[in-house]
Amino acid sequence: MILGDKGQSIVEAALIMPLIVFFLFTIIWFAQIMLTWQQIIGAARYGTDLIAYTPFSQAYIKRDIADYLCNENNIGRVLNRDRLEINVEIKDIKKIDYSLKFDDISHFNPFEILENIQALNPISEDKSYVEIIYRFELPFVLKAVGKDEIKIRAYSEVLSGAASAGTKDREN
Repeated sequence: MILGDKGQSIVEAALIMPLIVFFLFTIIWFAQIMLTWQQIIGAARYGTDLIAYTPFSQAYIKRDIADYLCNENNIGRVLNRDRLEINVEIKDIKKIDYSLKFDDISHFNPFEILENIQALNPISEDKSYVEIIYRFELPFVLKAVGKDEIKIRAYSEVLSGAASAGTKDREN
């Protein structure tokens, strides 16, 4: 083996090593983004469960979601409360009554039942939802793109006709 071959290997390793380190840190950074995204998706779904099955107010649900994500006593990753934006919208939607009531079976009309269901409009634009936006700071290397941060967004809505306490019956 010639001494020049060792020197060439060292030079090649010195040239390739920054690229390997860059790709390694990029993979780790994207993994953190994906974990954060999964975490806020779970929190958004938790918030819609609170809307559908509890009588809690919008303010209480926001606080509960923020504690769910940012409390220091949580097991796992704790998000920064200053980088978190939580939007909770609670709309009253009539619950669909699928029960059948007959006064006289001779006057039964199945199309009348369908008309009643359509009148309730189960597909509504005014849905209750939870939206969570988390601002994730870009690492120094990626700030050359011209941005300091990216926003990760999770959205979950309550299905139409799901059980809901309604805004009038909600607690603070």
